[in-house]
Amino acid sequence: MVKIHLVTSLPAAEAAVKKLLCVPEAAIAVRCQGVKIDAKKGTLTSVTCCTADGEVYVFDVKKCEDVLLLGGLIRVFQSTELVKVVHDCSTDNLLLKKYGVKVRNYFDTAVAYSVILEQRGLPPRKISLQNICDKFGIERFRPERSEQIKLREDVNYFGLRPMSRLMLNICASYVLPLIPSLYHVLAQQLETTSWEWFDYMSEENRLSKVQPERISSEREKRKTERYLKNLHLYPITRMSKEEKHLLQDSVPDSQEFVF
Repeated sequence: MVKIHLVTSLPAAEAAVKKLLCVPEAAIAVRCQGVKIDAKKGTLTSVTCCTADGEVYVFDVKKCEDVLLLGGLIRVFQSTELVKVVHDCSTDNLLLKKYGVKVRNYFDTAVAYSVILEQRGLPPRKISLQNICDKFGIERFRPERSEQIKLREDVNYFGLRPMSRLMLNICASYVLPLIPSLYHVLAQQLETTSWEWFDYMSEENRLSKVQPERISSEREKRKTERYLKNLHLYPITRMSKEEKHLLQDSVPDSQEFVF
């Protein structure tokens, strides 16, 4: 059974951070949740971390904002020795911007999937956490449809307090599939020659919501110079079943996902 620890005080945060920094795998999964998130801003309400053995910590930043800085959670984000596995770091980075926290040494599963597409001569695409889990047969908790609608439509959903058991389960559902399952699967599929490009694209994606104009301009320039130029080399009629499966349920970089 998954253990979910709700962290709402400085002593609890300090103890949790100490455990997270010392995990034997030197890797954890992380997800930031917030309210009123749009293309350029949002308010952080909680941070969820998960270890490879399925132990989950939900830091309630709304109830005790000090857990982030004084509680030491910043050390997790900025550690260069601990890998943070995330799915689309752009939102996490946007929510952490207010606190001057930079995520270091992270593995973005959304970017990894996009780079794997490029390895096969396919265009880079975005994919939701749910769809990528489905592709690799990784189980993920899904709330009832009515709750999923609330997640999509209520911009203040993760600001509701007290945090219910259902909300804690939803927070956990964003990190549990990431490690070890998705992290290991994607890391193994990245070719040796792709890692440098993966790091570059990960950093570009991390900054995409805090520097949207610059990143958008760079992407358009690259698309013009590279992808449109070579598009005739990869016509749809030449795609294999496996390649079509990889592209299925993915979307262009401009689209956002909720759950």
